[in-house]
Amino acid sequence: MENLINHILTMEDGIKFLVINQVVYKNKNYYFVARITDDESDITGEYRIVEETKEGEETYLTTVTDAETIHLLAEYLQPKES
Repeated sequence: MENLINHILTMEDGIKFLVINQVVYKNKNYYFVARITDDESDITGEYRIVEETKEGEETYLTTVTDAETIHLLAEYLQPKES
């Protein structure tokens, strides 16, 4: 798995997110992301957990909506204080 922390991901609708943390669960990549402004200068305060899916050469990101999965992943994706 490539480290994408601090990288910017763009959803299909053009909304940009900064990767805060990532984890692999059941052989799938999940990212805790923060929405950023169009000019990439600030965080808007919207956060999501997204799942990465690969189909051939294409990579897709979808927002996780299942409450049980969100609860489970949140423990692993919560950024740790240093």
